Amino acid sequence: MTRPATLPELITALQQLAALPPLERARRAPELIDVAKGALAHERGAAIAEAVDSGDWTQAEIARELGKSRQKIGDMLAAYRAMSKAGAPTS
Repeated sequence: MTRPATLPELITALQQLAALPPLERARRAPELIDVAKGALAHERGAAIAEAVDSGDWTQAEIARELGKSRQKIGDMLAAYRAMSKAGAPTS
């Protein structure tokens, strides 16, 4: 399982992208779209875990707030926790 990029790594990659010539930016953009999706999904999982672990929110409450099913929130939380156990950074 490949760990997602952290938000600082994503920011660095985007800054490097901005310095490239136009066609090279166009070539690299699809790869960074996938990196961004992974980093942001990881961040969302971290936020959900933080909310649940605080005891202030249940998965059902989070689901209602985010317009998702409770099962989807549970799946996101499980994926985040599995990735964290595999050694992915938590931020």
